Amino acid sequence: MQYIISYLGLIPYIYLVIDKYIFLRIEEEILLNFILYYTLIISIFIGSINWNLQKKIPNHLIIYGFIPTVYSLVLIILNLYSYNIKILFLLSVILLIAQLFFDFILIFSNVRNKKVFYFLRLPLTISISLILIIIVI
Repeated sequence: MQYIISYLGLIPYIYLVIDKYIFLRIEEEILLNFILYYTLIISIFIGSINWNLQKKIPNHLIIYGFIPTVYSLVLIILNLYSYNIKILFLLSVILLIAQLFFDFILIFSNVRNKKVFYFLRLPLTISISLILIIIVI
């Protein structure tokens, strides 16, 4: 069920790519802002998903899980100050890939079964990154 729900999160991206290049119904600025904010929400969610409030986890994982919130805040502020949206999208892609890399090192390297990483985390991050690049072009 987690896999299905996670992959359903791609629907807004796919719809907006189709709208941007075929339907042309959504104003470009609204579309870009929505995609940026939606991506940042996903990034924050990925960072916090590793928290387990039922047991004690190492402090470095708590801090690591909070980092996406900080960089998301920075990107939101830059967007509100009308910073170049293409640069913000590029930064989002870089940060998503960095988050994927560090997730593998810090979280999934200690997990015997890496199925979640290879069938969920990796394909979704690559898909989102590619869609962000397609939308900004």
